[in-house]
Amino acid sequence: MSGLFRAEAVQAVQSQWLGRVQIAQPPALRWLALGAVVAVLAVGAFLGTASYTRKAAVPGVLAPEQGLIRLMPAAAGTVVERHVAEGDAVRSGQLLFTLAQDRFSRDDAMQGTVDRAVDAQRRQLEDVVRQQRALGAARDRALALRLEALAAEHSQMTAELGLQSRRLDLARQSLQRLQALQAQAYVSEAQVQARQEDMLALEAQVQALSRQQATLGRERAELEGERATLPAQRDSAIAQVGSQLAELSRDGAELQAVRRIEVRAPQDGTVHGLLAGPGQSVAPPAALATLLPAGATLQAQLYAPSRTIGFVRPGQVVRLRLEAYPHARYGHLEGRVLRVDRVPLAAAEQASLPLPVQPPGAEPLFRITVALDAVPPEWAERPLGAGLRLQADVMLERRRLIEWVFEPLLGVASRL
Repeated sequence: MSGLFRAEAVQAVQSQWLGRVQIAQPPALRWLALGAVVAVLAVGAFLGTASYTRKAAVPGVLAPEQGLIRLMPAAAGTVVERHVAEGDAVRSGQLLFTLAQDRFSRDDAMQGTVDRAVDAQRRQLEDVVRQQRALGAARDRALALRLEALAAEHSQMTAELGLQSRRLDLARQSLQRLQALQAQAYVSEAQVQARQEDMLALEAQVQALSRQQATLGRERAELEGERATLPAQRDSAIAQVGSQLAELSRDGAELQAVRRIEVRAPQDGTVHGLLAGPGQSVAPPAALATLLPAGATLQAQLYAPSRTIGFVRPGQVVRLRLEAYPHARYGHLEGRVLRVDRVPLAAAEQASLPLPVQPPGAEPLFRITVALDAVPPEWAERPLGAGLRLQADVMLERRRLIEWVFEPLLGVASRL
């Protein structure tokens, strides 16, 4: 029998007389393997069906729709007067600040001399106006007295002319009677001639009185005309002095305008952020205050880097977390992207933003305008003001989890 099998086979059979080796598998191991398979399938199903929203976190601030108006002086100067306080509502054109220019404030002595000279000239012109009024009143009173005297003299002359006219009538009647008696030879011709001479003398007196009365009438008419034109002459003289006063006032106003700078409200609104007070030196481009336009609607102005701006589109949902109200306690506000600027901000504009300081050579920022949704009732007691800083989450796109897991591999495949 030994010749039928090889020695190695016989030896192998002799070493297995105890039977084959059996590995025991407990039931729990099978359940564990089944659980692992189910978990793998569940994870695969979750990665294939579940999705997430990719978002970009960008900083920003609340700002009015029309923007904030920075009130700046036209030139360097010193604040002399401040006519508003923080939070005051102002009207368009209302005076807010009065400044004195520095280059004039350094020569106050000369400016004081000029002001005193202008005031003295103004007082002289005002004295001339008063004198013209007093002179016109005196001339009017004098003309009134002369007219009263002429009226009285005219009345006396009228009475005297009436008497002389009656004497002339009586002389005519007497002459007629003498002429009748002369015809009857009762009186001589000499008596008749004498009576004619008397009548001619009376006629001459009547004519002289008539001429004097006419002369008085002309003089009275001239005085009345002079009195009538007196107010016009007085007003003309006062108007000439008034024009000189107006010119002097205009020169003084121009001088004050050169020395003084008035900052007025460009439109209705509320004053915030007063940065200058009386006695403080200011110069452009530093702002004196900030004007919030009346009826302005608050918006969120976000500033996103170039790596984010490419996926932002109008209409996307934005969640806003205000730094003034901690997100963990007060929640967030929501809005939608209204407008996306495709041109980055200039370096000067970027430096003036109320955001954390950007390091030198930082990437450009693009402005995103977000319209706020209706403010929830629980935010009614939380004032929202322009300039509040915030952090915003812009909801960019929804993607399946499996795409996010295999995105690196897809990126590598696209580059091959």
